[in-house]
Parts: sequence; structure tokens; C-alpha cells
Amino acid sequence: MRKKYLTMKSTVVVLLSMLALVCSPGKQSSSIRFPYLWLDEPGFGGNIDQQNFTEPSGICFHPLRKTLFVVSDEGEVAEITKEGRPVANHRVPGDLEGITVDPGTGLLYIVVEGDDVILEFDPDEKRITRRFTVNRRYKDDPFFLQKQEDAYDNGIECLEFVPNASHPEGGTFYAGNQWDPSCIMELDVPLKSARGETAEARILRVFSVRIDDPAAMCFDKRSGFLNIVSDADNILFEVTLQGALVRAYAFLGDNQEGIALDDEGFLYIAQDSGGILKVKDLR
Repeated sequence: MRKKYLTMKSTVVVLLSMLALVCSPGKQSSSIRFPYLWLDEPGFGGNIDQQNFTEPSGICFHPLRKTLFVVSDEGEVAEITKEGRPVANHRVPGDLEGITVDPGTGLLYIVVEGDDVILEFDPDEKRITRRFTVNRRYKDDPFFLQKQEDAYDNGIECLEFVPNASHPEGGTFYAGNQWDPSCIMELDVPLKSARGETAEARILRVFSVRIDDPAAMCFDKRSGFLNIVSDADNILFEVTLQGALVRAYAFLGDNQEGIALDDEGFLYIAQDSGGILKVKDLR
């Protein structure tokens, strides 16, 4: 197996010499390059998309099935191997922007942008089993999450379930709202307490860390940090579950709208402009 290191593209190269992150009202930048290894062999690195997905917008690794699930803006839900081989394809109406899995049950959760609804998908039964509408209220603001019918790219863009044995629902969800406002939220979703096919999710808290256009997210069990990608700035942020910024990396790829880590230390990047990149995570 031939190996090579890739040079990061110029748009994410060093902007400040000694600072890892600039926190300002404007653009953010990072001078730390994301450490990765490109394995130059089919199935082990590069673009593993064998189906030419149209606008892949979310991806997750299923730890029980040992496969990846990919969603697209066009309502596709696809299961593929870690090498990119097709396993199954499904259709779910809506602009699908993020997908995550509850490792305890194996059920998948898909967020629909604009509607701000989380769909529960059973990969065995191959159907939507429940719907959770996200209440847009936060504290005293009933319209904290703004809904603009004619807005482009506005709404919840990424979603990640983080198990917590002490939580009555088995864990909570973390979500990135793209704009209006651009923020990271923790959501309480009644996975165990809800009895019907529809229920409501609510915002527990909003992180103080500012990340523009948070378009991709996954939880790294090795570090215990959330990995959040700003599509607008090509930066991957490591953030604690309490909302504290740990570090930021100049990130690879283009139009990154989904990221996932598997059980072998590989990182997958779903690009809305096309392609699913696979690299070895060297962190």
C-alpha cells in the first residue's frame, strides 16, 4: 500500500503565524493544519464514493453494522461499506442535512433542514418510525431559531447523538444551526419517554463558542470532544461537551457537510459539491 502526505489547499494555509484561532466578529482562521494521512489505494483513501451521490450532506459510522450511512439534499439515505461499496439505498422526502446513530439501539436520526425536524429511521425495517419537531424557543425567545421560507441555507445543518447512561433518554443530541443564528446547541429528544409517533425536541442550551456555518459534526470517543466543521471557513473545531473550545485546525476538503470517524481511525468527509473523502486521522 503506497502512502503519501498531501499538502493542504491554499485557502486553509497559515493565516496567522503563532495563533491557533482568531475569535472575532468576522472570519475565523487557524494556523494548525489537520494531521492526516492519505492512503493512495482504492477503498482505503481518497474519494470512495462509488455512486456519485448528488450533494452528500451528512455521514455517520454505524458501530453495530460496521457500515456508513450517507444522506443527501435530494432525499437519499444510502448504506455503504467503509470502502464505499453500496449496501442499500432508500428514499426519504426532504432536504436531508445530517445523520447520526444511537449505538444502544442501532436506530438512525436524520435532520431535515428548514423543517427543523428529526426523523427516526430503522435500518432493519427500512422506514421512518418517529418524528421529533425541534421547538424553536430558547429561554424567553420563542423564535430563537428563525424560520424564513425564502431563505437559502438556513436551519439545522448537522446532528450528533452522544450517549449518556445517566440521562433519562439515554443521551442528548448536539446540533449546528447554519445561520439565524449560527450556533451549536444541545437538544433534549424524548427517545424513551415519548410514546407516540410524533413528539417535540427542545433546546437545552446554546454554546458560547462562535462557529460560523457549522455544517458537519461528529463525536470523537477517543478524546471526548465534538468535532465541528465550519464549511464557510474550512476549519475543524474540537469542542468539549460543555461548550469550551479546545483547538482548531485548518481542514481539508471542500463544502464539508458531513464527517464521521470509524472504529479503525479513519475519517470520512461528505462534500456537498460531490465526493466522500477518506483519510487516516493522525491526531
